[in-house]
Amino acid sequence: MQGHLYFILWVSGSGKWTLRDNLQSSSLTKNLLFVHSYVTRPMRPWEIQGDKYHFVSETEFLKSVDAGEFLEYEWVHNAAYYGTKKKDVEQGIQAGKIVLSEIDTKGLKQVLEKHPNFKKNYTSFFLDVPDEEIKRRYFERHSDGKIEDIQNRLESAQFERAQADEYCDYIIDATQSPESVLEEVLAIIEYTWNSIS
Repeated sequence: MQGHLYFILWVSGSGKWTLRDNLQSSSLTKNLLFVHSYVTRPMRPWEIQGDKYHFVSETEFLKSVDAGEFLEYEWVHNAAYYGTKKKDVEQGIQAGKIVLSEIDTKGLKQVLEKHPNFKKNYTSFFLDVPDEEIKRRYFERHSDGKIEDIQNRLESAQFERAQADEYCDYIIDATQSPESVLEEVLAIIEYTWNSIS
């Protein structure tokens, strides 16, 4: 049986990494494959190569772009390239895996426009929390946070929401408990998985 790809989209503070950790501890863990983005930003001190991202040089990244290796890629925050390689996704689908990849709405739009025949191979869902919750969670984690930073996050969230309404299959209220968010995501996976079986 072929696998299926699930694109996870989110706003800041919506618990993307918590969901990922919970999925890895769920009953689906043996069938899950997380596809990690390739990025050109510097690796932070606590990060591990290949754990959540593949860190590459800009030169290496652009060679892959020229070779047509990316399903989607973006220049993000005027700072670095992020992209998802087609082969990573396709190998997971061919292996019958539940493939998960984190992208933003610009990336999802790219997939729709550049790879229209790929639509049957993926389902997308968007983790959303209101602006006030974004602020609260941001300042909980960054006691010395800057107003400019939170403003950028809020503007980004507003853009992502508008795009998600148009392009995403499911919108998930991430103000629920992490357990409830996990339950909703598992229900989406089970429903779509059964429909393609």
